[in-house]
Amino acid sequence: MTREAADVVEWSARRLFPGDDLTSAAHRAHDWAAGPLGPVESWPVELRAAIRTVMPSSVPMLLWWGPRLVQIFNHAYTPVLGAKYPGAIGQPGGECWPEVWEELGPRADQVFAEGVSTYSENQLLFLHRHGHLEETYWTFSYSPVHAEDGTVAGVFVATTDVTPRVLGERRLETLRQLGTLSIAEADTAADACRAAVKLLSASAADLPRVEAYLRGGDGEPVLVAAAGEGPDVPADVVRRVAAGGESEMIGGGTLVLPLAAGVRGTHGALVVGLSPFRSFDQSYASFVDLVTAGVATAVDDTVAYGAERARATALAELDAAKTRFFQNISHEFRTPLTLLLAPLGTLLEHHADALPAGQREAVSAAHRAALRLRRLVDTLLDVARAGADHLRPRLEPTDIAALTADCAAMFRATAESLGLDLEVDVEGGTVWLDQEMWARIVLNLLSNALKFTTEGSVRVTVRTTGDSCVLTVADTGVGIPDAEQQRVFERFHQVDGVTGRSREGVGIGLSLVSDLAAALGGGVTVRSALGEGSTFTVTVPLATSEEAARHTTLDDLGATFLGEARQWAPAAVVEPPAAGAGERHILLVEDNADMRDYLVRLLTAQRWRVAAVGDAETALKHARTSRPDLVLSDVMLPGRDGVALLGDLRADPVLVRVPVVLLTARAGTESAVEGLRNGADDYVVKPFHPTELIARIRVHLELSSFREALLAEGEREASTLREALASRSTTSQAVGILMAVQRCDADTAFKKITELSQRRNVKAREIAAEIVARFLDDLD
Repeated sequence: MTREAADVVEWSARRLFPGDDLTSAAHRAHDWAAGPLGPVESWPVELRAAIRTVMPSSVPMLLWWGPRLVQIFNHAYTPVLGAKYPGAIGQPGGECWPEVWEELGPRADQVFAEGVSTYSENQLLFLHRHGHLEETYWTFSYSPVHAEDGTVAGVFVATTDVTPRVLGERRLETLRQLGTLSIAEADTAADACRAAVKLLSASAADLPRVEAYLRGGDGEPVLVAAAGEGPDVPADVVRRVAAGGESEMIGGGTLVLPLAAGVRGTHGALVVGLSPFRSFDQSYASFVDLVTAGVATAVDDTVAYGAERARATALAELDAAKTRFFQNISHEFRTPLTLLLAPLGTLLEHHADALPAGQREAVSAAHRAALRLRRLVDTLLDVARAGADHLRPRLEPTDIAALTADCAAMFRATAESLGLDLEVDVEGGTVWLDQEMWARIVLNLLSNALKFTTEGSVRVTVRTTGDSCVLTVADTGVGIPDAEQQRVFERFHQVDGVTGRSREGVGIGLSLVSDLAAALGGGVTVRSALGEGSTFTVTVPLATSEEAARHTTLDDLGATFLGEARQWAPAAVVEPPAAGAGERHILLVEDNADMRDYLVRLLTAQRWRVAAVGDAETALKHARTSRPDLVLSDVMLPGRDGVALLGDLRADPVLVRVPVVLLTARAGTESAVEGLRNGADDYVVKPFHPTELIARIRVHLELSSFREALLAEGEREASTLREALASRSTTSQAVGILMAVQRCDADTAFKKITELSQRRNVKAREIAAEIVARFLDDLD
């Protein structure tokens, strides 16, 4: 080749591929003369025009030219090729893409044969461009390039890699479905795992294998659900991960992850198989982590739901016991007792000498029986108060030794008449204590000991340590069988087969001791052997003067509503915040000063940062200045009400996702539905139990945190996730409506939904949706 000819070739290649990127340089350096297209200077004008269109474009574009579809492409298209670059330059399309030519070839043939464009959206192609087959998705068009005579000389290919979007939508749908699992249909944690694995089996493209292991009673993991196939997972790996270890990758693209159970450790382990057609990148890893968290949450929810069912069963048993009691004894005790005690007391005090000896003894016996009945009534009322959680200690300086000795002294004459030794060994100085509660504990234990001790002794001891006070009442009586020792503190329970001095009583003395000890922050235990006697030990923590002052402050609250609230406040104040509560910012909107102060104390006790305001305008201004994590607002406010404030928050793009909990004194249907329809996350009717309010707020804070974490993945994911979260709130909306309509608490409302579900053999979620829909229709 002459120097002049070489200059023409070099000039032509530089003109056709003028870019300074690596792809253009590689096209300039390619030996085109050795290929099907021949020397560059011989290329037709249509090809040169097409190249000038393709090369400068920022959209990935490929040009196929001639019957063999020789490839020319721009720099934006180079990443599509992977390891096929730079060999793909000037290579026929069929040779470059043999693994997908069955899908691509017919489309190119159609363009050449018919001269029309084709379009493909989200096309699945398994490409071999990084050393392995890879699952990819593409949206592309094939457009004809006509020669001067009107025939098709080549094909324009414009393509977009939509793999991240398609995979993201597919995986997010899996997470959405996982989030809608109904825990009401799962009786056990294993049931929850089976339901989750069954759902995940439909996502075989991302999770070709799923296995769930739960830790058994001995701590060993047990396989409870499986889908798909894969290599055997070593038992020691599952054991390590299930015990709380880190995730482990084993051969064959299998990952073993712990099923976390919050602060309680782990439920077990989840084994997932990874797709051989996708690299395990950060996006894939995040998806697997969210799936594992979803399964763990389903197990957590089932365990919690089971605990709630057990609690509901216990409450039902307690209610049944109360019903049996009140069926046998009228609640109008005090009127007949007054009519008995007053004349009998007068008769014995002023006219005893005038009565014959036999009548005087009969009247005295009747008076003693009436006094005993009054004590029994008082005890029963204490039991009822304990059942309603209304036992609240009034702490005051108390000489613990002197008080105990005085109580024991009341039984000395009785013990001597029965031929029993009453030993009192008490030590200790002045402590902060509820004197009445302590006296009732001592009196009930001593009464019980004397009743079941026919010979020997009863010994009372008191000792104080650095942080607690211990009372022991030991007897040499009949003792308690081993099988009954765990039940002696149950209300209305009496030990069968054990005989004492009498069978009087209804089985509430020891249960009251347990309730009183619990009210003082302690507990009671029993150690006994049949025929050898029993030892009851009561241990209560010693309160400080600061704790006593806090109790006094709470008792001094004066508002009408707080008169009820202060019965709950001590328990709510001492309840420790949930682990991980952190520094959460809550905006409180309440115009009543006393209620506002009470709620501030209640919320700050949970280590939440509280901003309290009295009207909607100030609240909205504060929220826009400092975005809160949650808004707790009364409905009735001066000026614009809480529902109007809710509307403003939902209309603000910055505040639209802030959880809002409404408080109201109105319990009507319209109030509840209005708040829920306007976007409230929850609706709480006054008067409320503080523990329930704190629990609801905590749930919405955690849901909000989880939602915000997922929303960071993108706005498209946020829309789908809101739908998932909205679907999970159907049951809570139905509970809120039932609470408002039937004036009941959350437990009763949820129980009604469950009972209706069982009676109609319909899922609880469907019952909840029906309730919400019916009320919305009635309101319209």
